[in-house]
Amino acid sequence: MKKRLYLFCIFFIGMIVATSVVPGCSHRNMPETVENPQAEENAGIDYVHAEGADIGKPMSGLPIFTPQDGTGKGQPIWVPPATTLSFALPPLRRSAPRATVMTYLVKQYTVIETSPNSLVFTNSEASLVLDSLLNDPNVQKQVNASVTIPALGITNATYTCLETATASSVFENILYGLVFMVGTSSNDARSATLDIGTEAYSDYNNGLMETATGTGVFTNENKSIRLLEMAGQPYLSVTECYAYSNTMVYLLSNAVFFVWETAPQSGEYRNYNESLPTDLSEDDLKMGDFTSWRIKITGIADTSLISRVTISTTVDSTSQITFSKVKGALLSDQKFILIPDGDLEAEPPQGYIPIRSDVETPSKENPKADKVFVEVIPLKQQQ
Repeated sequence: MKKRLYLFCIFFIGMIVATSVVPGCSHRNMPETVENPQAEENAGIDYVHAEGADIGKPMSGLPIFTPQDGTGKGQPIWVPPATTLSFALPPLRRSAPRATVMTYLVKQYTVIETSPNSLVFTNSEASLVLDSLLNDPNVQKQVNASVTIPALGITNATYTCLETATASSVFENILYGLVFMVGTSSNDARSATLDIGTEAYSDYNNGLMETATGTGVFTNENKSIRLLEMAGQPYLSVTECYAYSNTMVYLLSNAVFFVWETAPQSGEYRNYNESLPTDLSEDDLKMGDFTSWRIKITGIADTSLISRVTISTTVDSTSQITFSKVKGALLSDQKFILIPDGDLEAEPPQGYIPIRSDVETPSKENPKADKVFVEVIPLKQQQ
């Protein structure tokens, strides 16, 4: 325990008073009764609230104030991938086939059902084949849809599609987020990774290897990825499956997705933008008014009796302190905050004197810091 120091009158030269507060705790070492007949009894030093509802009241601890910038600290905004396949399914017509407009990779195709309720729709360019469809207007339906477009080299590209709302009869494929990373070209087959996810699951796959040098086809145990180009635009064809009860279950089969390369020759292809964090306002960053404080000295009635006052931690100190007499005590004109001894995300707020503590990454809920010492040096005795 640090030895307690006494505050003496101006006739005892060189004596000092020191007090300490452990931030976040109620423990406090206070000066004892003054032995100076010219000074008031029970002289001491207090840390008091500098502002807010408790202004002027003693503080039981000195929290660490962390200057921070609200830029990019808000809830991230996720930009979802674009829909690859969508179509509207007209009501069943018993006597005649139906027509639907299929939008696939941005282009629209009007396809006609080959026969009533066959769920096979074609034209001269493309075909859309649906598996069995639940006939219940009270349920948001799901269907597997297979697309074939010979001119694009797309054969039986299969997607799971969901009805946009109950009884809407409009279907869109489940959105898959893809990030494909391929190694640099060389004389050997390249390695690659695929980060793939939906709202329901995500999967990161290392160990994809090119089947042969320059093929652009990458495989592992349960995936096959084909990097292709059509009219100067890159696409990924993805087949994903897993074994279940000795049967291979396909989540995606030859499903083609529009992607872009993040930078020339980067080898990173993706079909959605990364999340962009929103900004926080200053009000969202405010900490309680207990974080700023002043020094209050009792037992000395006149500022002229003080030569210098220093506030110090193990890593910082300041003597730029002046006092005014307030209700029989001396109150510092300055307001102080403790800040971490490290890189700050923003400049400390104006109007306070920041004092660095030996904490680099404090917790606002349970701050930890070394003791803060206040040293009062009286004027030397006049000769």
